[in-house]
Amino acid sequence: MNMYDIIFSRKSIRSYYQEAIDWDILEDILNFADSLPMLTKDIKVEFKLISNIEQNQGFNGPFAVRAPYYIVFSSEKKDDYLLNAGYLMQQLSLYIETKELGTCFLGAASPGWGLKKTMRFDYVIALAFGKSKVPLYRDAFLAKRSPENELVVYKEEVSSDIRKMLEAARLAPSAYNGQPWRFVVYKNRIHIFAKKNPWFAKPLYKLKMIDIGIMLANMLIAAEELWLDVKLAKSDSVMNKSFQNNEYVLTLLIG
Repeated sequence: MNMYDIIFSRKSIRSYYQEAIDWDILEDILNFADSLPMLTKDIKVEFKLISNIEQNQGFNGPFAVRAPYYIVFSSEKKDDYLLNAGYLMQQLSLYIETKELGTCFLGAASPGWGLKKTMRFDYVIALAFGKSKVPLYRDAFLAKRSPENELVVYKEEVSSDIRKMLEAARLAPSAYNGQPWRFVVYKNRIHIFAKKNPWFAKPLYKLKMIDIGIMLANMLIAAEELWLDVKLAKSDSVMNKSFQNNEYVLTLLIG
């Protein structure tokens, strides 16, 4: 399966064999990571491979996953750096899964201070991966996701390819399965929104914007697979409007 196919069949894996992976495969994964174009221009990032086989690397928290390997992502803090982090790491996750390895985002787990000190930039998120103890794939209908009618408002009739792209977006993983994305869809553009957090949940903003980046990766991979010409933009007219339950993120233009 290619990365587009994986979108519709993947699941997060939390149970791994503590076994080494051939260095050729690890090197290929790192080379892929380094080749990824940024969603946000002029931002410096680092992908750091961590082996957890011989020594526990200290990911903490109730949602930590013990895996043989982690890829830790750090970044400069610039505009949309969280979107960029999710966008890059989801592509890397899907690529790793084409190697018949499992992955799981560690959105709510934090690396220990010793590991953080080795990173070039500010820690953003990590990805656990390795040989899975459980089946890697499942049918798309088994994914616990909100139905399309809760996520998408169609303003015009659209093509089947745009609907496929939105289905790829719907299936994206998110922290606590929160699925913060919302869409307003026209023939030639998709406005992307994020659900507003209540005042007491402001700390979740970081995870929400990473999630939106993860979802964007799914959308753009689907667009490439379906030969759709797309680009990202920000609409001043939408940005200047106030919405009760959602906040505007950006617009996907379909040419």
